[in-house]
Amino acid sequence: MTLRLGILASGRGTNAQAIIDAADSGRLNADIRIVIANRPGAMVLERARKHGIKSLCLDHNAFADRESYDRQAVEELLAAGADTIALAGYMRLVTPLFLRTFPNRVLNIHPALLPAFPGSRGVRDAWNYGAKISGCTVHFVDPVMDGGPIIIQAALPVLQDESEDQLLERIHVLEYRTYVQALQWLAEDRLSIEGRRVLLAPSTALPAPAPECALVWPPLEQNF
Repeated sequence: MTLRLGILASGRGTNAQAIIDAADSGRLNADIRIVIANRPGAMVLERARKHGIKSLCLDHNAFADRESYDRQAVEELLAAGADTIALAGYMRLVTPLFLRTFPNRVLNIHPALLPAFPGSRGVRDAWNYGAKISGCTVHFVDPVMDGGPIIIQAALPVLQDESEDQLLERIHVLEYRTYVQALQWLAEDRLSIEGRRVLLAPSTALPAPAPECALVWPPLEQNF
């Protein structure tokens, strides 16, 4: 099936760009209906406009509380026809109201190997802690911050001589591929949730090589 996708982001929108590019190239079965940013001037809005995608800024500072913000966001997403939501560098927690509207259809990308280092400082916390392995996680969203069932993870070694920013850039490379893969599995209706576990139905697709120095599980497939 084709995902009717809404993307929520807060900043540069590089993960959003990877999703847009994958949809444009046919690697991802998705019709991106709207991109919403919660910060005025967020670069992700310009990325959407360049691709002819409806874009909207809902400044969170203009709302009394988180639920009233999400109520408006849900209204805009439904009006655009979205049935699946990708949080792509979206620096806000979504409320139960939001999750009830899109049950098991809200995904997030996190720049650490959950359940380790949740929160907005995942890369910094892993780097400061001296972790030897880091990476990224794509997961379904639930009411607990970065606590939803895990779909796919990609791991890489933390190099002894690299900075936090350099580690982040290498993790970004993994994010762009794994997020698209997770969304495509959802489009193919191959994901199911049993308790805390996400199960992936098998496919005849050939395995694709992992990015250099990375372990990806479940493995990426063709074109990823």
